[in-house]
Amino acid sequence: MRRISAVLVAIGVATAACSSPAPERPEPSQPQPTRSVAGRPSTGCGQPVPTGGRTQVTVDGRRLDYLLSMPAGFTNTTPAPVVLDFHGLGSNAAQENAYTRLSIAGPNLGYVVVTPETASGLAGWIIPGFGGVRPGDQDVEVKAAAALLDHLEATLCVDRTREFAAGMSNGAGMAAALVCGLNGRLAAVAPVSGITIAKPCARPTPTTIITFHGTADRVVPFEGGQVGLPGRIGGVEVPAWLREARLPSFETTVDRWAESMDCGPGTRSEPAGDVVLRTFRCAGGSTVEAYVVEGGGHTWPGGIPLARLGKTARLDATGLILQAFTRYPARR
Repeated sequence: MRRISAVLVAIGVATAACSSPAPERPEPSQPQPTRSVAGRPSTGCGQPVPTGGRTQVTVDGRRLDYLLSMPAGFTNTTPAPVVLDFHGLGSNAAQENAYTRLSIAGPNLGYVVVTPETASGLAGWIIPGFGGVRPGDQDVEVKAAAALLDHLEATLCVDRTREFAAGMSNGAGMAAALVCGLNGRLAAVAPVSGITIAKPCARPTPTTIITFHGTADRVVPFEGGQVGLPGRIGGVEVPAWLREARLPSFETTVDRWAESMDCGPGTRSEPAGDVVLRTFRCAGGSTVEAYVVEGGGHTWPGGIPLARLGKTARLDATGLILQAFTRYPARR
């Protein structure tokens, strides 16, 4: 299909992530390894241990491709938390793993990390409520995410109370869209440089959100407005409706999520010299944590710096995300 989904992108991120040497990293925040708790074990507990790596399955007639990363010595008998990590437009699962490092850091802390590729076969994720896509196609990726979680629960020993999603750019929009799209199935989500792509629904199940955005992002503008996309990406023409799409500001989007989840007044702190954090305490013990990187570009904080995408904060988003996932209440 030549039609591009309603998505935004970290342009060229993944290729550089795979080919560039790793830079000096910021000292990561160190969450504690997840402890074995009762949770809600899935039906996959006790099944043969999968081999990991690239996997292709068909669920309800839908082909699902993903990379599977498991903790060392995983026996498939103790329920483990699971994270879905969604790539940006024009990227893929392997490149997302290289850029976010969730597939390494997560298993080190006891998480199963699953990095999917689009079910539609398009260059990115179709985000519900974002114009330009036929009505019947709006929820194709959300349904695929639900089917993927069902498949993982049936084949892996998953703690069904600790299922999470993260993503970069278009993948951030996908992760945020699942808060409402999966009707409260996820305990927390972590959208990086793209939470504004997904529209908050009126009364979502309270869900922890940890999000990051740079004030100098030229692709998904911090202050909102028209997105910054070229005419073509990866040899595919970007349709005019997508190039001309307009988004709300990051602050407005965060406030809408906080209001919709019955959060209290936000507090402000400065975890780093160029970072401001707004924190909201919400119903059900969930939180909204919004990191604003002053002068930051369209990047994953602590990820591989790419000059053409702007400044990368020396803040370890990967560690902070896993810390939040480990700290906050499991979904009951």
